Amino acid sequence: MPRKPASGPILAAATQCLIAGEGDFEMSEVARRAGVSEGLAYHYFKSKAGLLSAVVDGFFERFNAITNQRYDGDIPWPERERARLSAIIAFLYEEPLAPVIYGPMSRSLEVAAAELRGQRELIERSAYNIEDGIRRGFIPKSVDPHIAGAAIMGAVNAVFAQAMRQDPRPDPDWLANKMWAFIAAAVELKES
Repeated sequence: MPRKPASGPILAAATQCLIAGEGDFEMSEVARRAGVSEGLAYHYFKSKAGLLSAVVDGFFERFNAITNQRYDGDIPWPERERARLSAIIAFLYEEPLAPVIYGPMSRSLEVAAAELRGQRELIERSAYNIEDGIRRGFIPKSVDPHIAGAAIMGAVNAVFAQAMRQDPRPDPDWLANKMWAFIAAAVELKES
C-alpha cells in the first residue's frame, strides 16, 4: 500500500535519527526533524515500533533492489554474479543506514522480522541463479541449488554484518574477492 505524502519526511527524519542515535530514536525528535507534530507521526505509523519497522523495511527494499537487479543474460554466469556481489558491497558501503542495521540494530525484532520476511525469497532467488549456472555449464549438476543458496546467503549475511561493524571496514575489493572465492567454492564453479 502506498504511503501518504507526509509519511516520506517522517521516514527520512526517522532514518536520520536512527543513524545519529546509533539505532535508537525518540518520536519527538523524529517529528521535530520532519517538521510535523508527534501525533501525526503516531497517526501514520501507530507506534515507535511501527515507524522503526517501516525504516528497516525501506532499507531491505533498497538492498533487495540491488540484490535482485537484472543483468544481461549473455554475460557469463561467473562475471554476472561477481558484478552483483560488487554492487551489493558498494550499496552497503555507501548506505548510511547499513552500519546501524548490521550493527546496533542487528538483534532488534524489527531487523530480525524484516530479514525473516526476505530470507526465503533470497534463498529461492539464489537457488534460481545457481540453477541458471548449472544450465549454462558453469556449475556441476551435482550441486544442490537450494542447499548451496542457503549456505551462501547465510555466510554472505554474516560477512556483511561483520564488515559493517569493523572500523575501519575491510577494503571493498578485498572483501568482494574473499566472498567470491567462498561463493565459487560453494557452487563448485568450473574453471573457464
